[in-house]
Amino acid sequence: MRRRKPARVMGPYKERNRWRVVVVENGRRQAIFLPTQEEAERLKTKTEKTLAAVASRKLGDVLAEWTAEKLQTGTVKPITVMHYTHLLTPFFGVYLERDLAVVTPRRAALLYQDIIEQPCRKTGQLRSVATQHGTLYLARKLYEHAVAKGYLRENPFAHIKRQGRPNVGKTQLRIDEARNFIDITIRYYEETRHPLAVGALVALMMGMRTGEVMDRAVRDLDNGGRLLWIDAGKTKNARRHLDVPDVLRPYLLELAKGKTPSEPLFGCGTTGKPRLRSTMWVFVQRMCARAGVPRVCTHSLRGLFATLAVQSGAVTHAVAASLGHGSFAMTQRHYAQPSAVANAATARVSGILEVPSAPSEDSLAPQVAAQLGALPPATLALLLRMAKGLTEAEPNTPAPT
Repeated sequence: MRRRKPARVMGPYKERNRWRVVVVENGRRQAIFLPTQEEAERLKTKTEKTLAAVASRKLGDVLAEWTAEKLQTGTVKPITVMHYTHLLTPFFGVYLERDLAVVTPRRAALLYQDIIEQPCRKTGQLRSVATQHGTLYLARKLYEHAVAKGYLRENPFAHIKRQGRPNVGKTQLRIDEARNFIDITIRYYEETRHPLAVGALVALMMGMRTGEVMDRAVRDLDNGGRLLWIDAGKTKNARRHLDVPDVLRPYLLELAKGKTPSEPLFGCGTTGKPRLRSTMWVFVQRMCARAGVPRVCTHSLRGLFATLAVQSGAVTHAVAASLGHGSFAMTQRHYAQPSAVANAATARVSGILEVPSAPSEDSLAPQVAAQLGALPPATLALLLRMAKGLTEAEPNTPAPT
């Protein structure tokens, strides 16, 4: 992308009985005609001052403008803006203090290659493919905003292709591990009355997002603790109300006791403000360590809920709705394990075809007892003698005829 020349004013030029001033901005030329040279000179001076005020658009200023516009229009939440800034600030680095146009297509490609190959300064580890893709997406959207505003002609990130394939889904606990996690977490709550212990159980047993758990107010617990309302969330499908499992109901009611309807259900942090989502992540990791199970994140608990819901035979659209998804495709791709979906499908097909299962010994016992009871006493005595003879015979001895 050829770097655009800065905006400028040329003239005035005399043309017969009038004077012409030419303004060049964003690659466009505009001619303005005035009757006298004095008026043309005044216009030129005024326009030059105006252009000088906006001649240099720092990339950091455009980033701030873009995120502020998203907040103003309600497109994203403040915490999402923080996430955008957290990703793009190290990505652009020193270029945030330089002119927007300094990022050419070649430089944009180098920036993307850097986040693929260079370890993260905070963790010392290479960034995940999902983080790489997300950062490229945000950089492209930022420059789309700049092009729409007329700051640039072209988007330097428009033709950069994503590299790598992100991992779909997260490691999930096994059923026995989940039971152990629940047992340890309940014990921890009963010992400490830490509200996040109940919050972790809500994420696992009700399939709620971390933000949905942390944003709940006391008034969201309804109908004597039997329902938990979610008025808004990550997507338009997040609005729903969920049945509270009986085992969680007394704990949630205890958390709500003595609080006003608007207070956070799971309490506040040490600053007196609602707890950050990261505190839930840290707490879940701590409970995993206590339970001696693999360390998973809160979102993984939500994924286990989806897997078990599908395995239980719940209708797919009902599982998706309980998770706040618009379709089961999202649930299947990112949450429920493929084997759970396949097994549930097999069970449903067998049910439709009415494929009988092999009878177990327990199911046969009542039938055999009923048939034996209907035999004449003499026949039953003969059968008993034959059975006794079989048990006393050697293993290779043929049965009596």
